[in-house]
Amino acid sequence: MDLVPNILSKFSFSGNSVAGLILFLVAAFTAVASLVMFFHWKKYGMGGAALALMESLYIGVSAVLIVTAFLTIN
Repeated sequence: MDLVPNILSKFSFSGNSVAGLILFLVAAFTAVASLVMFFHWKKYGMGGAALALMESLYIGVSAVLIVTAFLTIN
């Protein structure tokens, strides 16, 4: 009955380590989703200058959001 609390009590979690883990998971998910979107944009979407603008805007906004999240955690 007390198995889960006993297991969790053996680990030491700090706020920064949990926040860092969550940030890492979000960044990894964003990277995978970005690769999938870039593939589909190139294969099925538009091309040329519109695609280059969309990709650079997406990368820039994503980078700003993830860096902001990192800076607010630390």
